[in-house]
Amino acid sequence: MSIAAFLGGASRRQLWVMAALTTTAGLANAGLVVMINEVGGDIALGERPGWLLWLGFGSVFLAYYLSNTAALLRANTLIEHLLNRVRLDVVDKLRQTELLVADSLGRGKLYSMVSHETNHLSVTFPLLVDAFQQAILLFFSLIYLAWLSPMAFAAFIVAVGAGIASYLAINRRFRVTLAVLGQRQGSMLDTIDAIIQGAKEVRLNSACGDGIERSYRQLSRSSEALLVKSGEHWAEMILLSSLVTYLLLGVVGFAFPGFIDGHSLIVFQLIPVLLFCVSPLAKIVALSPMFIRAQVGLDGILQVQKRLADAGSVSPALAREQAKAFSDFRTLTYEGLCFTHRDESGEAGFTAGPLDLTLTRGEVVFVVGGNGSGKSTALRLLCGLYPAAKGVIRVDGQVVDSSGIAGLRELFSAIFVDFHLFDRLYGLEQADPAEVNRLIDQMGLAGKVRFADGRFSRLHLSTGQRKRLALIAALLEDRPIYLFDEWSAEQDIHFRRYFYENVIPDLRAKGKLVVAVSHDERYWHHADRVVKLDLGRIVWDRPGSEGGHA
Repeated sequence: MSIAAFLGGASRRQLWVMAALTTTAGLANAGLVVMINEVGGDIALGERPGWLLWLGFGSVFLAYYLSNTAALLRANTLIEHLLNRVRLDVVDKLRQTELLVADSLGRGKLYSMVSHETNHLSVTFPLLVDAFQQAILLFFSLIYLAWLSPMAFAAFIVAVGAGIASYLAINRRFRVTLAVLGQRQGSMLDTIDAIIQGAKEVRLNSACGDGIERSYRQLSRSSEALLVKSGEHWAEMILLSSLVTYLLLGVVGFAFPGFIDGHSLIVFQLIPVLLFCVSPLAKIVALSPMFIRAQVGLDGILQVQKRLADAGSVSPALAREQAKAFSDFRTLTYEGLCFTHRDESGEAGFTAGPLDLTLTRGEVVFVVGGNGSGKSTALRLLCGLYPAAKGVIRVDGQVVDSSGIAGLRELFSAIFVDFHLFDRLYGLEQADPAEVNRLIDQMGLAGKVRFADGRFSRLHLSTGQRKRLALIAALLEDRPIYLFDEWSAEQDIHFRRYFYENVIPDLRAKGKLVVAVSHDERYWHHADRVVKLDLGRIVWDRPGSEGGHA
């Protein structure tokens, strides 16, 4: 009952007002049905409706129109408010949850959930109001039908009961199909993201592009088959309602006059009433696939919400408050830190550690080692992005517990190999544009990008240029600890020298702790220490002046 639980998030007053308006509209609709049918009976007997009946009909229609309009408008406002709250909650939890949890959810699934699924819910939920009105109309129409003919009422219940049993069987198959379809569409979005993010590789390697295209084609065909199958389920539901309708009308129209006494004279009234009874039922059945789709989508959103909530998080405000206790640190000590990468099935892969390292404020430490030696993993362990399976972190001798890791992370500013460059200086909205543009010019980006109206004018740059923009943002953050993961790798000779001979010494002079992954052996003498990793472990730790002689 996710839909009921979702709607339960609204205020009780809003729900009661909507229920009252919807009930009024349903009652007025039922009243119109009864009035029209009674007028039809009078006309069949040669009587004409009087002005009071006309006035009553107009009043009931006005009540139906106004209450129905108000209910639909209120439903739209309420649903959009609830969906906006869900989107904000998911994004808020997503930005606060641990990195590994966020990564495990998958981009495609998150994109689909936050945009496509919420948009579908936005369109579908107001239809619930109409379905509720149809249910009220059906209820009172059945009372009227039972008053006209208990036998016709019994026939309707039997026919609809058989139809509901068949509907539930179709419904179960439909839900399974939609759940699998949602997974396929999420995978399709992941593949499209790979084509966009790997644009250069795809164009350089046609075989790679062919492989991605084949993968997407398979997913697309699978989605096509599932969409066709879901359409078949929808058609089965619609045809089922038609089958029940015509079977029921046939029984009443052909069997009742000839075989059941007393029904010859009222058949002309029973058939319109039966149509009024079947019509709302058929409408509910026709809308039900949308409700099922909404239910499946909402279940997915609630599952992600629960997973994010169960993962736990620390609010940004609390993290900043915790960081105050570490702001004057002198040493960071890492004792026996271990971390194991795992695949989707939970199987263990590369293990980094045990890592034992002490870092001092104002120190410059270079981390070196071959590809796959665990340098990037080590940086993520140092700043608390990866949770250590074993070991402890100490700040000036005091152990940082799991709840304090978020505060520790506030000390770090980092540029990783897989960094993301934001088009705005989020969190630095008060930055002086003149100072930002001065740094842009200093980084050799004049004429390529400017900072105006709170954002960079261009991000479509080379990797080296984008790294320089990321460095500007990091310098403006003015954090006490800086992590650089092979920052100089894509820089030309000039900016590589500038990084080692200007940026790093300036940070040291300001009392910053700098940890940089480096392959530039000629510049290792600019470090106070050089630490070499191999297979996730430290193999030696030497002064920078000696690091290049190993």
